[in-house]
Amino acid sequence: MDARDLLRAQLAWVHQLLDGTMSDCSQDTADFQAEGWTVNPISGIYAHIPMTQDGIVHGLVQGRPTLLEAEGWAERLGIEASGPRDDSSWAGKRFDLAVVRDYAAAVQAATDAFLAEASDEVLERSMETPMGNQRAIDVLANIGVTHVASHWGEIAALRGVQGEKGLPF
Repeated sequence: MDARDLLRAQLAWVHQLLDGTMSDCSQDTADFQAEGWTVNPISGIYAHIPMTQDGIVHGLVQGRPTLLEAEGWAERLGIEASGPRDDSSWAGKRFDLAVVRDYAAAVQAATDAFLAEASDEVLERSMETPMGNQRAIDVLANIGVTHVASHWGEIAALRGVQGEKGLPF
């Protein structure tokens, strides 16, 4: 197994865990935000995950338009494709889980297809990122896998504090 295969397997696994956590999550649970909470509701966190992966894989690594922009996902998600995607711009924003699930599946499929075909030169290329200069494959592993896993845990915890089973196992 090489680094590309390992990355593809890790991304598939962490998305499988996220999908399992979200599979029985109701829209009410996903939209809940208790008084005084500073964390976004589950639906916002869930939408943030594929938007970030899409931006990294398509925008940063490939230098192409994101699926959010190119395939009309922004409109379906109810946001502006070029708008900000930070906590302050999403305060009070709720996302339709069915739409986010479909977008996440499209982003993951496109990510896997890219990784399956990307040349070693593309994956080894250095690029400037918000965390400094990194190889593309490192960006995909460090931000891609870790980002999904971090927010998966956050979502599981938010389900747990609402009295639900957070983890899918």
